[in-house]
Amino acid sequence: MLVVSRENFNRGDYVTCLMFTSAHFELRKGLPNCVPSRNGELGLSKDCVAQCETLTLLNRWMLDEVSGPIGTLEDMALRDVIRAVGFVIASDCEPV
Repeated sequence: MLVVSRENFNRGDYVTCLMFTSAHFELRKGLPNCVPSRNGELGLSKDCVAQCETLTLLNRWMLDEVSGPIGTLEDMALRDVIRAVGFVIASDCEPV
């Protein structure tokens, strides 16, 4: 899971997130709604894609906040996620 909501929004009961999948990596890595991440990146143990069509809210109690994040996105990967979410919602999203 990738938390994509702003830090100040994450203090409430919910966080906005995207799900990852390793299923059909070779096919999905080229789709405009997916952002690939290779084994070892973001703390993941497999080649995966962030499925930007799965944008959803999760209750914070579902997170392991004690352990904290297993990884963070670099600026270019975050830009790719923003663009892919823009594709899903039919908007020309460009990071600032």
